Amino acid sequence: MSGADRFDAVVVGGGPGGVTAAVRLAAHGLAVALIEDRLVGGECHYWACNPTKTLIRPIEVLQLARAVPGVR
Repeated sequence: MSGADRFDAVVVGGGPGGVTAAVRLAAHGLAVALIEDRLVGGECHYWACNPTKTLIRPIEVLQLARAVPGVR
């Protein structure tokens, strides 16, 4: 980027809401700048929600499998 760059919209904050807003604006043909000083998409994608789901889901599947008659 240079000092001459121009944008139709500037989105401050790259969490889930900011990313969604930036993508929708860009999809409508606007030049969008997304400003984020940490993790784009928010913390959930990196160490909160998704890693936890990755650990919990196999246990749920194992419990379902054990509930099937004839499975040890």
